[in-house]
Amino acid sequence: MKRRVLLYILTLVILASLAVPAAAAEQGSCGDGLSWTYENGKLTITGEGEMDDYGLGAPWDAYREEIEELVLEGVTYIGACAFRDYDALKTVDFGDDLYQIGQYAFDSCDGLTSISLPETFKIFDEGSFQSCKNLTEIHCAGKFPTFRHNSMWETSVTIYYPAERPWSLELIAQLETAFRGRIEFRGSDGSDLYEYTGYVEETQPPETELETQPETQPETLPPTEVPETEAPTVPPVPETEPPVTEAPTEPETAPTEETPAPTEPVEPEETAGVTGLLIGLLIVIIVMTLVIIGALIFKSRSHGGRFSS
Repeated sequence: MKRRVLLYILTLVILASLAVPAAAAEQGSCGDGLSWTYENGKLTITGEGEMDDYGLGAPWDAYREEIEELVLEGVTYIGACAFRDYDALKTVDFGDDLYQIGQYAFDSCDGLTSISLPETFKIFDEGSFQSCKNLTEIHCAGKFPTFRHNSMWETSVTIYYPAERPWSLELIAQLETAFRGRIEFRGSDGSDLYEYTGYVEETQPPETELETQPETQPETLPPTEVPETEAPTVPPVPETEPPVTEAPTEPETAPTEETPAPTEPVEPEETAGVTGLLIGLLIVIIVMTLVIIGALIFKSRSHGGRFSS
């Protein structure tokens, strides 16, 4: 009897577990045009545009200790502090559209060892990979990016650039010196254009690193971008000069066409005055004539009456 009861209870438990649906994946929004989904240790962010900045914790912060893989699709900007202190995070797929990594986005992510950035990438923001103690390789596919304030403070890493498109040796030397040898630049084929030999013990605070590394320096690197901004300012200069020389010629010809105009009304005024004078004289003559005729008629009548009496 007891065996039957136990078997019956076990059957109910099995059926109940089968009836309960699998837990749905967590999801939500993380910026205009971007949404996130978490499932089984994998966080996926898809859409198009920039992520929001986070100061007190991202929407997926509840899975901080579980997220091991991050996949980005269509993301152009990773929000500030989005994955700060995510030690479980081991791999990141940045996609093909990333432009900038925000402030402290991957600060103290001890699980990261190697990352690859797309050709579109431009800016390491302040503290973006600060204190990533196990990060040893960053592979870049594009041009020389900007390294802002202490972007890799307390991080020793080798940054690889495309061997077929070497970066500026001058900038490489400046940054290796500024980071005191903690960061090394190499070609994707392993070539080393500059070898840092001056060792300086890192006892100074992060602020001193900012002074030796102007954030605007890498942004002025690409020589191809300078002509694009200067070229448009040259053509408009000659285009505005010809109208200046043509403008004075128009008022010079205008007075010559208008000078006869004042002389034309003079003749009608003079003839009108003479005509008016002649008409006045004619009227006076007619009136005087009528007066004389009337006087003669009156005189003749007065004489005729005298003779008839």
